[in-house]
Amino acid sequence: MVNLLGGLSETVRWRLLVDAAKKAAAAEGYSLSRVPGRGLSNIWNITKDGKTEMASIRTTRDRFIAFPPLEGGSKWKTLDDVETVIVAAVDSKVDPENIEVYIFPADEVRKRFNASYAARLQDGQTVKDNFGMWVPLDHDDRGLAASVGSGIIDHYKRVASYSIPDLLANSTHEDTSIVESEQQIPDASESALSTIAEVMAWARDRVAQIAGVQANAVKLDLKIEY
Repeated sequence: MVNLLGGLSETVRWRLLVDAAKKAAAAEGYSLSRVPGRGLSNIWNITKDGKTEMASIRTTRDRFIAFPPLEGGSKWKTLDDVETVIVAAVDSKVDPENIEVYIFPADEVRKRFNASYAARLQDGQTVKDNFGMWVPLDHDDRGLAASVGSGIIDHYKRVASYSIPDLLANSTHEDTSIVESEQQIPDASESALSTIAEVMAWARDRVAQIAGVQANAVKLDLKIEY
């Protein structure tokens, strides 16, 4: 079993997903122009039938999407700035063959993130400001706090599905020609981490959120070999 994305660099994989999102939005009748000066947020103006909105393009290789809470969960970084969320997701995190694209109203995404945030707090979990909080696209029937807010794709079906080999065939496979002039990288809170302790804390929180447990229940070991 060969992971079609496994041999690609992080930048190329991300760019492939973003290109799929843009291609699907264009096929749905939207014209896109990137909002400048937004750093890693990947925000676009999208126009259809004379109406222009702001959209956030999110990419995921595990079928979870993330937005960072702010001010104790009363606000959401990036999400509060847009009317639409466009998501490009692999069809399988283990053996991806296609990239699926979904277009969601931002209000619906906010509602699910608010519910997930509240459920985690009620469960005694700590959700940090300005760190990505993940919610699964697919329905999670485990009944955990981390399950709350899941399953948005049950209500908003995908707008496109593209074969990864076809997308790769239409790209140059080279980082230098795929990365935009602003040198965009995935919009994720871990991009700001600068110490090993911060990375370990982020990884512990990420595992806890996926597993639906408190962070103190997760034990991680780090080994560095030269």
